[in-house]
Amino acid sequence: MKTSQGDVFRRRENLLERLKEAEYLTINELADFFNVSTVTIRRDLLFLEKKKMIERFYGGVRLLPHLPLQTVTVQEERAFPVEAFIKQITPLLVEDRQLFVGAGRFSTELIYALSFFKLMILTNDAAAISIDHPKKKALISISGGELEKNTQALVGDFAIHSFNKVVADLCIIEAAGFNTHEVTTKTLSESFVYRTMIQHTKGAKLVYTSSTHLESVSSFMIDRTFLFDTLYTDSAISTSILAHYQHQSIPTEVLTE
Repeated sequence: MKTSQGDVFRRRENLLERLKEAEYLTINELADFFNVSTVTIRRDLLFLEKKKMIERFYGGVRLLPHLPLQTVTVQEERAFPVEAFIKQITPLLVEDRQLFVGAGRFSTELIYALSFFKLMILTNDAAAISIDHPKKKALISISGGELEKNTQALVGDFAIHSFNKVVADLCIIEAAGFNTHEVTTKTLSESFVYRTMIQHTKGAKLVYTSSTHLESVSSFMIDRTFLFDTLYTDSAISTSILAHYQHQSIPTEVLTE
């Protein structure tokens, strides 16, 4: 039976979990554990090595500590100004437009704000299913998928299939890391879903994130920065980073409360 894309990224995430539990493992041990060939494991390891998440050595492999350009804790992360964001993108919220909204820390709040507009919203944010109020105009659809551990994101083959079947006019994705080269997220499974959203959007592709995540790298790339139309962030962005983005021709909208 053909291995699905979902099976591949689940195995790679489980492989990382195995390496967290052991100082090092051999390729044969990993192949036996996952009941796959050593060729398959080598392919997985090559992918993770390119992401600078593991180190291969003669006879085995070990996990590398992930050292982003900028370390962000939950306490340090700023709240994202959702209301100001909605005001900025209102001209794009044309009646009956189809929107993709990726799950993230602020996505439920964002979808609630969007629900006052007559839109069709497809999201992998499982928490959005509870959004309901007397002034709700949007049709909110939740993708299928598996609920990712410790998040509200639906991922996997069913989530990817949901977004493959629709073409959106607008795509809104929250980044866990952003720099001039790439937009990143925390898990491999999320990266596949968000990349599918981008590929099936015919209109603007927007990325938003707290200023604490700028010039940082999370674990997995969603896509190259130049494929997004506009970055939205809060007013705490440093003048040097803003000038750098302007010099690199990255459209950046700074939001104030």
